[in-house]
Amino acid sequence: MNLNKLRGKIDALDSKIIELFNERANVVKEIGVIKNRKNAQIYAPDREKQVFEKVSEKNKGPLGDKCLFAIYRELMAGSIMLERPVKVSYLGPEGTFSYFAAKEKFGSSIEYIPLNGIDSVFREVESERADYGVVPVENTTEGGIRETLNMFIECDVKVCAEIITPVHHNLMAKCKKSEIKKIYSKPQALFQCKLWLANNFQKVDLLDIGSTAEAAKIASKEKYSAAIAHSEVARIYGLKILRRNIEDYANNITRFFILSREFPPRTGNDKTAIMCHTKNESGALFKILEPFKKHGISLADIEPLPTRKKAWDYCFFIDFAGHAYDEKVKRALKEVGKRCIDMKVMGSFPVDSVKR
Repeated sequence: MNLNKLRGKIDALDSKIIELFNERANVVKEIGVIKNRKNAQIYAPDREKQVFEKVSEKNKGPLGDKCLFAIYRELMAGSIMLERPVKVSYLGPEGTFSYFAAKEKFGSSIEYIPLNGIDSVFREVESERADYGVVPVENTTEGGIRETLNMFIECDVKVCAEIITPVHHNLMAKCKKSEIKKIYSKPQALFQCKLWLANNFQKVDLLDIGSTAEAAKIASKEKYSAAIAHSEVARIYGLKILRRNIEDYANNITRFFILSREFPPRTGNDKTAIMCHTKNESGALFKILEPFKKHGISLADIEPLPTRKKAWDYCFFIDFAGHAYDEKVKRALKEVGKRCIDMKVMGSFPVDSVKR
């Protein structure tokens, strides 16, 4: 078959694909009518997980899962907007790692609201000015992000999903590497690249800024300045990437939470996050952890947090396998609740198993 005939075959297939996409979209609109009638959440992480699992199961190649996931991500984003316009807040400005995590989860069709602080993202969801929020919660280099965890003490929002994504830092500027006199980035990024910077820029000023995107914006305007940021930010601000992946540890991964006002039903492969306010007494932590062992529940993370109400008064963020509606989890949480001053279920959500 010659080139023109093969291209004609592709055109015919494309026409069928477009027709099927729009047929799918019409079904989505019907689903949206039912959801709106019930005042149900438009974004359904449990259903999203099912779709990706089916795509992976049915995919026989030659296209890889990652390629098909990207197509379905945009397809589902467009579908969400057919059901009802959705707003997603995130730690801005455009170009932050939170921005790219949000785009990876919700695609390009959603309305995004950049905000200047993690606390603002929580407030936006709590006040219903945004349907969802995206915030970083922990990093493999630095552990839990206290600003995020503290907001769960103050705000009544839920976790409905997680995104676990590799974080790669890149040096970018308009000048040559040898001409750089200042490097801007947020403190966490500078810390995660500390060894590389010490070996390559001993005499350069390292300056903290509110976000990696803001750092890139400054570097695009200020002579002999550079930024450390996400690779895509270079395109946004017209910078050249001078060195890629400068983080000190290759396995640099950040976990993000998707905030909502309710959490999804069970999928069979879930996590639950809780916050426990313990008594200031010996063995308090052991007492609240013992029920998890008793009921065979695996713990993923424990982070102590000062309540900031009085000295030596602590809450514990606990992340574990299972859903709050699982019977054994219900039994464990009932026992935990009796052993602490206060307990808050932050949310149950599907385990993020998408390979990135």
